[in-house]
Amino acid sequence: MMSIVNFDNGVCAMTDKGLVRDHNEDSNRVTRTPNGDLFVVCDGMGGHAGGATASRIGVDSICQYASENTCDIPQQFLTQALKYANAQIYAESRSNPELAGMGTTACVALVRDDKVWYAHVGDSRIYYYNAKQKALFRLTKDHSVVQALVDCGEITEAEAEHHPEKNKIRKSLGIKSDVEPEPCQMPLMPAEGDMMLICSDGLSGMMDEEDMLEVLTGATDVNVAGKVLIDLAKSGGGTDNITVQIIRFTGVGTREAVFDPKNKGVSLPTTSVETHKKRLWPWIVIAASVLVIVCAVLLLVLGPQKKEEPVNNNTQTQTVVPKDDFAYKTMLPPGATGVEFVNNSNKTCVYYNLKNGEGLILDSKDYSYQIGVVEAVQKDGRTIYQMKSTSPVKKYKRDGSPIN
Repeated sequence: MMSIVNFDNGVCAMTDKGLVRDHNEDSNRVTRTPNGDLFVVCDGMGGHAGGATASRIGVDSICQYASENTCDIPQQFLTQALKYANAQIYAESRSNPELAGMGTTACVALVRDDKVWYAHVGDSRIYYYNAKQKALFRLTKDHSVVQALVDCGEITEAEAEHHPEKNKIRKSLGIKSDVEPEPCQMPLMPAEGDMMLICSDGLSGMMDEEDMLEVLTGATDVNVAGKVLIDLAKSGGGTDNITVQIIRFTGVGTREAVFDPKNKGVSLPTTSVETHKKRLWPWIVIAASVLVIVCAVLLLVLGPQKKEEPVNNNTQTQTVVPKDDFAYKTMLPPGATGVEFVNNSNKTCVYYNLKNGEGLILDSKDYSYQIGVVEAVQKDGRTIYQMKSTSPVKKYKRDGSPIN
């Protein structure tokens, strides 16, 4: 079976509880099955225990079905996987009164040979990024009250994004004994370098599709792109749990993409003063957030700035480096986006250019830094950043002097 997915560096899977909720009701998984590469995102509902339980059962059941059954007709296969998950969630809610009324949305994609088959229930979404057109399209249509109003022409797509009932869905797994999932009518046949984005509405409801497109257009590393998308959703409010999966397709040759969009798509606007301002605001928010965090760390670590004080013999002085004498500030790569992570209990800041990979990793403990090409890797379920071993890396002390 041909694989067009590189799990080592072509797949991102991240989830975040957001800024408002104290728990995460989203679940997701990426896995290889005998029937192909499987990607699942579920967004649970029904309270603290109910929502998390529903989404977990949904992911487990879909993956179980995909692993234990034979796929002859992919659309029917995915439909049956979702129906199986619905039955498992419904049975659990009926047997446990504390879980009554729980349910979950679900998006599932199956990469089989050189095609992608997909299906969904609810308002979690699947997007397709076409690299040649530099455009982003929806492959799914929300099973929601607001989408029904759009379909009958009562409101526009733009009005739907701000409608007071935008979060009311018409279909989900587990609420009723049976459900009718919506499979794709035709498979996606991606071109080289194209991407699929699967997300809960904690992402799509918190940011514009134009901003999603800009992140994907500039992405050289899907894990960095996923982190930026989550940060943007949080800067837009972060009122819901946020789950992101990104799959970059490679090894498909020179073919043209074939896909079935559910909207006209969005493309990057032509450069003008107003559009440039609109496209810059998310990066300004993130840069400002990182700057605030860095400043707070500096104040916490260094404390009040010290002055020169004479020693006892009054003939020598002891000096310290001023707080703002950080050489790394002059070495930041142009166009870099700031992120941070915790590595071995030490908070580390990374300034990383999505387009060319150039980056600076700053150790906030002693403010030494490295310059080279940054890559994001998964470690113990977390994303950390490091210099690529195949690229030249230069190391410096806090004052800018090289480390041999």
